[in-house]
Amino acid sequence: MPVENFVENNGVKIRYLDLRPADPSGHPVVFVPGIVDTADEYLEALECFDDRRVLVVELRGRGGSDAPLEGYSSDDQAGDVRAVLSDSGVDAFHLMTFSRGTTAGLKAAFDGPARVLSVAIGDYPATEIVLLDDFADRMSAMSWRGIPNSERMPRHAMEAVQRESRREGLWERLAALNVPVLVARGSEPDSLLGDHRAERFRETIPEVEIAVIPGAGHDLFRPVRAAYPLLVRDFISRRLPGT
Repeated sequence: MPVENFVENNGVKIRYLDLRPADPSGHPVVFVPGIVDTADEYLEALECFDDRRVLVVELRGRGGSDAPLEGYSSDDQAGDVRAVLSDSGVDAFHLMTFSRGTTAGLKAAFDGPARVLSVAIGDYPATEIVLLDDFADRMSAMSWRGIPNSERMPRHAMEAVQRESRREGLWERLAALNVPVLVARGSEPDSLLGDHRAERFRETIPEVEIAVIPGAGHDLFRPVRAAYPLLVRDFISRRLPGT
């Protein structure tokens, strides 16, 4: 059973789940999910890691984490990830991200590069993308996995994420980590990683592995929930056996 934990990041309470087997082996996977995601919805998919410890971060404004009125920059959210790493006692780890959680996850990794063993990115470029002014309106009117986004994330948090978003390329900093990198993308038209962005990964990180999940769009966890985690599990086993 996962253990629910809370840690403070500069006065903001951050929730995370710790899937810790009785006899864990290898280094943990730290998973940073997408923009309106909660940690609990990934528990079933992450069971495929078997005896490896997995930490699932719930960034501010989501689920059981605090939702302050401001403080939603990518650096603030990277601080949420760093707080979880510190509180959980994790030293070296494998980073796994999905969608916009990629920006916070990568920035947290850049602050402690010696601790990062590998990086897996789920359907997102190595870039912080500026969100348009109508972002909160559009997101509030939409649903994600059958749940209205208005129930997933407070309106003020959506507005703050948009307001504090900045354009920043992270390609070279990712390459400078000098660790194995896996990039997963969907085969369907709504995947955010088209051929151009996939090529940018190849140009920046020649040894990158890019995997296409058949039948998936941007949501790499549908229609097969464990498809992306299984790719990550097998990637770690192949590229860094014993870690």
